[in-house]
Amino acid sequence: MSALCSLALPTHGIVHRPLDALGESHGLTPRSALMYERFFGLQAVAQSHETLGDMLAGALAQAVAALPAEAPAGRLIYCRTQTHNTLSDRNWLRRLADDHGLEDWEVSALTLTSCASALVQMHVARLGGLAEGQPMIILTGEKAFHPSVSRLPVGLLAEIPAAALFNAGPARWHLVNSHLRHLSRFHQNPDRMSGADRKALQECYAPEIISFIEQSLARYDADLAADMVFLPHNLNRPVTDAILRHFDWQDRCFHGDLAQAGHAYCSDGFANLAAFEAAGRKESQVLMLAAGTGVTFATCLFNRNLSEPE
Repeated sequence: MSALCSLALPTHGIVHRPLDALGESHGLTPRSALMYERFFGLQAVAQSHETLGDMLAGALAQAVAALPAEAPAGRLIYCRTQTHNTLSDRNWLRRLADDHGLEDWEVSALTLTSCASALVQMHVARLGGLAEGQPMIILTGEKAFHPSVSRLPVGLLAEIPAAALFNAGPARWHLVNSHLRHLSRFHQNPDRMSGADRKALQECYAPEIISFIEQSLARYDADLAADMVFLPHNLNRPVTDAILRHFDWQDRCFHGDLAQAGHAYCSDGFANLAAFEAAGRKESQVLMLAAGTGVTFATCLFNRNLSEPE
């Protein structure tokens, strides 16, 4: 079991830019802005004034500050969706860790599962990817500086860095179970797919993600709490609405700041959990969902640590 001990998100530098101000970064015309507002519920997108390096350094510094003095060396994993809009020089992550006093920590980056990568990393850690009690920091966040990397057919991308600290200090949440599914036929990005594969993906996506959630619930059956709350990723609102109708979860879903934030690459799960806590919600369990191109679906089931004072 992995214990989520600290969540670090931006304390400054984030602005919520309305859709009509996203022409340069997201390539939005008035007509496309109207489409994103009408079909996906978007009114604004979160953007950072900082460079990517400063964004990530700020989140990591908060996570490091939460480390107990006696914490052993752990692992720092940067989960990202792309390589062409993130830092790529040979030792940048090693230098970032060293600059924050993590000289003895292992560092690595995970990108193959795109926007599901943070949940995938939690799944890997739960299955033995960490030594017993070894600390882990999952770092997320990317820049949305050009339409080719900042706009999807089903949502707009946002710049929200996050750092989640596991297994070091008092637990806020316990990861009790996780589940993945990979649809290997759709390994290419949609704009590189054949017409047949693109059509097949459009037809099967909603049924497949609903089937995956059904499989997750069956896997989690012994651990499900009566007050479980569903935390979907901030993408493809029509599919999320289909999920809510299928499971009758309209009163069991917490969306986070979907309308004003947009889809924050791998940071969605952490940003939405932080928003859930900030909203004063008291439920004892959350079910996170993420999906990445590839296509990879992932869920993680967290129980609140009720023994810790709030």
